[in-house]
Amino acid sequence: MFSFRPRFPKKNNNIPTPVIKEKPKRLVKIPYHFQKNDIITYSNRDIKRELNKYPGLLKTLGHAYGYQIIYTGPDGSIDYWFCRDLPTTTKLLKYLNQQGWTVDWQEKPFKLH
Repeated sequence: MFSFRPRFPKKNNNIPTPVIKEKPKRLVKIPYHFQKNDIITYSNRDIKRELNKYPGLLKTLGHAYGYQIIYTGPDGSIDYWFCRDLPTTTKLLKYLNQQGWTVDWQEKPFKLH
């Protein structure tokens, strides 16, 4: 009788495997004044005004800066200080502590109080 055996094509090792190209990560454009300053400050009123004009401000600040210091004054006013790196942040916190200011700090992602 006939033997039935399915025929599979032979593997050809000369066929190149497809190369999957990864998309390059999109570079974030950080405004120049954020690039050159290690510390930047905003009052509560100023940052809310800027957020109305540019809703992505906190995200941009998160790309440029690593730490946020929140100062609440005795009159209830809030100031936000954004610092680029930990040594700058610790120097500023030490100075503010010597002045007797009560501050809170956090790493990114930043939040407003």
